[in-house]
Amino acid sequence: MVATTLVCAGDVMINRPDAHSMLRHVAEIFKGADVAYCNLEGPMCDVGEKHPGKAGISLHLRSTPQAANALADAGIDVVSLANNHTMDYGIAGLDQTISLLDGVRIAHAGAGHDLAAARQPALLDVNGLRIALLSYSSVCVAPFAATKTTPGLAMVRIKTSYAANLRLFQQPGSPMLTKTVGEPEDVAMLLDDVKAAKLGADIVIVAWHWGVSERWGKLADYQRELGHAVIDAGARAIIGHHAHMLLGMEFYHGCPIIYSLGNFAFDLDHPYFRRESAIVIFDVSRDGVANIRVIPVLINDQHEPIPVRADGDGRKVAWFLEYLSEELNTKFVNRGEHVELLV
Repeated sequence: MVATTLVCAGDVMINRPDAHSMLRHVAEIFKGADVAYCNLEGPMCDVGEKHPGKAGISLHLRSTPQAANALADAGIDVVSLANNHTMDYGIAGLDQTISLLDGVRIAHAGAGHDLAAARQPALLDVNGLRIALLSYSSVCVAPFAATKTTPGLAMVRIKTSYAANLRLFQQPGSPMLTKTVGEPEDVAMLLDDVKAAKLGADIVIVAWHWGVSERWGKLADYQRELGHAVIDAGARAIIGHHAHMLLGMEFYHGCPIIYSLGNFAFDLDHPYFRRESAIVIFDVSRDGVANIRVIPVLINDQHEPIPVRADGDGRKVAWFLEYLSEELNTKFVNRGEHVELLV
């Protein structure tokens, strides 16, 4: 079988007069892949009203409708929709987003007209291989979640508890001890979806909006626990996002878990955002995922992703990823143009 390449990038939100300019520096990489993926952060729309459920909690984001053609022309084949901005402009914004994606033949997963639709994988047939991509979010306000009868996104809810850190008695300002676990009903749904997708596809990839943003830089404990469970259920890779920065990369039973690819092409300035990003390239087959390469990316002053060599300007990105992965036992080998990940 011919090797099939899957290229993955992080959060994308394009809101500028010339939407095509955003991805001009990376389009060649996307077009050179068999399948190119990114997380579409928020709707693409010029309709809808700001969702009142987010008032005072976080910003309402959206891409211009012209972003659909910009993504397609840059070579993007599939996007994930399950994230904490998908419903920022209500049902009307989601409907227009799905219509625009369908119009340019970009596959999508993670949101829909009801929960059953949101849970459906995007299916991509290439080189005789069928790839299923599932998309979920563990970060959003409750009204964004799809139900049996209402539109929204596929949600895996997480319960959080806190306990006092005994170091408080000698170290004022010590953070609380935080424990996070998945809601059993949602976790069971997630694992059932992975198993079902595996029955109808050669390989299953899970895109997951999860963890903690605001430059926290650490994994929540549920991420490793549930990430491992998803691999055990049959997924062969997890592509994470939401942190707006890179996070660590891990192999579990030989399968990569990319905890966060960070911002990629995001038309917004924020003090919590970092400018390091990455493009991850996999070779996929019925046997799984192999030959994992990371192309370092730096975000310029116009919010545009610029690929850089790992032995040049990208050395900082390579070092940062290795630092973030210290406790995950992942080996990084600088190959010049890119970094290779080894178990």
